[in-house]
Amino acid sequence: MLDLSALLRRGRALLLAAMAALVALPAFAQNDPPGRIGRIASISGDVYLSNPQTGELGAAPLNQPLTSGDIVYTAPGARAEIQIGAMTLRLDSGSRIVLDRIDDESVHVRLDDGRLIAKLPTDDTRRDFLLDTPHARFRARDTGIYRVDQDPRGTVATAYFGTLRADGRDAAIDIGAGEAARLWTDDAGRFAYRMTQGSSDEFTHWSAARDQQQRASATARYVSPEMTGAQDLDAWGDWSETPDYGAVWFPRAVAADWAPYRDGSWAWVAPWGWTWVGSEPWGFAPFHYGRWVRIRGAWAWAPGNRVARPVFAPALVAWIGTSSGSFSVSIGTPPVRWFPLAPREVYVPYYRSSRTHVRHVNEPHVRDIRNLDDIVVRPHEVVRRTRFIHRDEPRAVSVAPVRGFREDRPEPRMRDARREDDRPRQIEHRQRSPAVKEPPRPRTEERRPSREARREAPTLMRAESREAKEPRTQVRREERRPERHEQRERREQRDDRHERKQRSEDERRR
Repeated sequence: MLDLSALLRRGRALLLAAMAALVALPAFAQNDPPGRIGRIASISGDVYLSNPQTGELGAAPLNQPLTSGDIVYTAPGARAEIQIGAMTLRLDSGSRIVLDRIDDESVHVRLDDGRLIAKLPTDDTRRDFLLDTPHARFRARDTGIYRVDQDPRGTVATAYFGTLRADGRDAAIDIGAGEAARLWTDDAGRFAYRMTQGSSDEFTHWSAARDQQQRASATARYVSPEMTGAQDLDAWGDWSETPDYGAVWFPRAVAADWAPYRDGSWAWVAPWGWTWVGSEPWGFAPFHYGRWVRIRGAWAWAPGNRVARPVFAPALVAWIGTSSGSFSVSIGTPPVRWFPLAPREVYVPYYRSSRTHVRHVNEPHVRDIRNLDDIVVRPHEVVRRTRFIHRDEPRAVSVAPVRGFREDRPEPRMRDARREDDRPRQIEHRQRSPAVKEPPRPRTEERRPSREARREAPTLMRAESREAKEPRTQVRREERRPERHEQRERREQRDDRHERKQRSEDERRR
């Protein structure tokens, strides 16, 4: 006889389980890192970045990723440009901004002091942008270019193009194109303002010159303007159509033995973890979106299918000698090796992520991922079983001592996989890659930070040019002592033996 009560109890249990799963899915997805990211795109003079976790202040390197909580300062006489998707923020000398929030829904900035110009060229950037000062909150009613100056006397807002809305404590005003307003709080604590003449000075002219440099764009035909760093690709490379990979981009004036993810540094950026900071002037978009492939003996970047808002990845590489990015190792472990992913290869995140994030970050290249559950639960197993195109290509593999990925070793070195007998050398903090030749630019453009500022650079791993003949910095006194030198050589020889043994075992297993 059919037991209706048992069926009802079972149906109720299944319904409750399904409801719990539906509730849990959004909560899990909320743990995903944001898809939108900022970038230090231009540096002129000494620019500093405050780490939101430690509060430490260090020199901001070019191409440093920026996310919620970061604080950017410009020293007297310095300027900086920040790109966040299609949005551009420019800072004048002596300015301080707090990036309160950068995610897929909003870009919330606080200007504590100095001068800022915001370029909002799309409806998405206009809608998502929010700027706070001590006297007002600003939103853009139209796409346009806006400037806000903040000093102890008050706030001056200028609309070069478009209309800017200023909300005070108890009133609000619209500032139209070509207008400006001075805003302050009166003695009674009320919002006060008066219309004034708009700001037009050297900072304005510098910003306009930057816009002229970025105006022509073949890149816009192939990638979304919401891809952070894509604005610089036209100035540094050329596009070509291919039958196998679609549109690809070739960087200009790189050395014959150049490879992706070799000239730069690794830095810890929460919540992703170890993140690549390329030293090339164009080195942001090609290292955080898309894939790399060799075509006719040259490296080409393939962005893949165009999507409205591509998702940022800390580095689109696969690792050798680690558990999917886990660097907790013992003494004697072989060096860490990595190589760029090729088109149609799945990127396996080594940070916490959901099935939704894995799909979105791979969407331009791989839309049908059959092992999503394994990637989320057992990422290191997926990497171990995958046969990557560039894994056995020596020209694609880069190497670093595994001790370089520990935070108590701030100056690790990297070496080329093809020259395993070379002894890594200590180099200068803010090295600019000699493999890239810069195009002409105005005098106010990216001047290298001072030597003092370079010493404070917060990144954790620096790459060196394989063409260099001499070390870039002086060796520390204790490293000059013979016993230290011999110990270092013995340690490196031991690492090399372990690496060769590990490689032989890998080949035997294959």
